[in-house]
Amino acid sequence: MPPITKLLLATAALLTSFSSVTASPNPGTVGFNFERRRVNAEEAPHLSRRQSKTVLAGLTNEYILYFINVTVGTPGQSFSLQLDTGSSDIWFPSVNADICRQDIRQCPVGTYDSSASSTYAQLNLPEFQIQYVDGSEITGAYISDVLNIGSTKLTNMTMAEALTANTRGIGIMGIGFQSGEAAASQNGFTYPNVIDVLKSEGFINTRAYSLWLDDLDSSTGSILFGGVDTSKYQGDLVSLPIQLDTQSGSITSFTVAWTGLTAFGGGQTHNFDPSSAQPAILDSGTTDTLLPDDIANAIFNGVGVLTDPDFGNVVRCSLANDDLTFSFKFGGSTGPVVNVSLAEFVTPLLTTSGRQVTFQNGDTACSFAIEAAGSNPILFGDSFLRSAYVVYDLENEQIAIAQTNFNADPQNQDVQAFQVSSGIPGVVSTATAASVVQTFSGNPRISEATATATGDLSGGEVTRSATFNLTPTGSSGASSTGGSGSSSSSNAANPHLRPRSVQSNSVIAVAAVVMGSFLFGTGLMLL
Repeated sequence: MPPITKLLLATAALLTSFSSVTASPNPGTVGFNFERRRVNAEEAPHLSRRQSKTVLAGLTNEYILYFINVTVGTPGQSFSLQLDTGSSDIWFPSVNADICRQDIRQCPVGTYDSSASSTYAQLNLPEFQIQYVDGSEITGAYISDVLNIGSTKLTNMTMAEALTANTRGIGIMGIGFQSGEAAASQNGFTYPNVIDVLKSEGFINTRAYSLWLDDLDSSTGSILFGGVDTSKYQGDLVSLPIQLDTQSGSITSFTVAWTGLTAFGGGQTHNFDPSSAQPAILDSGTTDTLLPDDIANAIFNGVGVLTDPDFGNVVRCSLANDDLTFSFKFGGSTGPVVNVSLAEFVTPLLTTSGRQVTFQNGDTACSFAIEAAGSNPILFGDSFLRSAYVVYDLENEQIAIAQTNFNADPQNQDVQAFQVSSGIPGVVSTATAASVVQTFSGNPRISEATATATGDLSGGEVTRSATFNLTPTGSSGASSTGGSGSSSSSNAANPHLRPRSVQSNSVIAVAAVVMGSFLFGTGLMLL
């Protein structure tokens, strides 16, 4: 069995389960307690819905990817779909898809058999075609069938079964605007997607949802359709207008105005503000955060990132212990601010054969989840979104952001449902000082080579001596050998990496990194 297949199967078999319990703070709602444990893939939990015009679904987070568990058809056929705010279609591999027929193990989290569903209907629509920024190209057929998210049953859902997939055997649940559907740009038509059907069938009052990913160490997160859970954020919830796309003249992506970035730690402050407000897409389908090249490179120099042609951006794993915090600002001086610790950008790095990567001096190596955008759009992916509680109001074309409350108590929820013709519950202000337009076009080239790396550097890496003078968490000094400043253990001090074996209990991290590279950047469609 190919190594990547082993790891994909490992991830499929390590879905996190959760159980449904009654939540008392909001009468007429149903909440969830999340339980982290290993189960077989066929035991993957069902998702449930919350009453009072909200729908809550649990997300499985194997460090990097976020999956939502659904069934399609009658009787239900189970899938785990990657949840994606950067696209708008639901699709899943057909049992007859080329990639699945070549090796069913390449489709590890579910395939769809239309002949086995009594509620399947073929639609008289053009061919389904979609391409994502990671190079994945999918073609297939639009179908109509039942979609179940736990006990929430959506009938006559328009979805797509993939028949040809060049690299991807894992489906997507896109939760963006209708205008972001593949058919909108290719064939000039749209259809009711999952957000629209949740509203039209009476489960929610308005097309809106809240996303809470929790921290990197958590195995779960949640999406709340039709409501806001005030227990999952801290401070003020501040809204921003979603920005226009210049190509279409309409809103097709969750683009907001990003206006500032400051890094502070070790008694120092470093300003990385863009020269003017920049369009930034909030995209749960992308693992890393993509920043303008000059800003990304300044950060790379600051923390001492090593950029390798096989492993990408690499740092010592101990960097996660340093006290650096990035403060992201949106919408101008009155807009929301999200603080992200350096640790959220330091993620596991292993080879496809399951071997830990180290520097020559023995320091464990990790990936650094910030990328230079190059010709691609600025994207705020999961490495940022874990620290933000984000409310997506498609009805009123607003985004609301607050600092997340990591590890919020599931027994202490405070759910507020959206009401018809009302704004986002709990918002204290709206920041309108900054305005941008999304100008991205063309074929973005985002790559993450971890999936093919074997463990040895191939030469040509870019080394940097860290310029930030950081303090390890809990230390009172200005720098130490565990920090990044001028320490002798700087990332660039001994740059050559070598692999070492890891124990079997690290399989979650192994699978997460490989799948993170396999599915990196899926959120943004090519239009």
